[in-house]
Amino acid sequence: MRWILIISLVPLSLYTLTYDFIEIPHTSAIQNVGKLRTVCGKVQSTYINSNTASQRIYLNMGREYPNHTFTGLIWYSSNKDNFDGRPDKKYKKKDICISGVITTFNEKPQIQIDFENQIELRE
Repeated sequence: MRWILIISLVPLSLYTLTYDFIEIPHTSAIQNVGKLRTVCGKVQSTYINSNTASQRIYLNMGREYPNHTFTGLIWYSSNKDNFDGRPDKKYKKKDICISGVITTFNEKPQIQIDFENQIELRE
């Protein structure tokens, strides 16, 4: 996935930088914590935590929770306008790639997803 970043250093002049994310399988995400990557795999289970104000959505790859190997995390209540429909329904059992910085929570790798363009559907 190629991302384009436009930077204005001087008024009326623009510089364009492109960044190619390195694509990795979800099983390699734990070895890439802290790095910008595109993590690919099948979403085996999804969950929306509607009991909290944040309405977090989890897209779990590898296996179903709690044995998953990677999670895409969406703070849905504050980002729902950035998505077309509910991601937990749209991407369940689909092959996708998620781009962003890999972090961890409870020793499991994850990427926070703020915009739908961070997700690429593979079919």
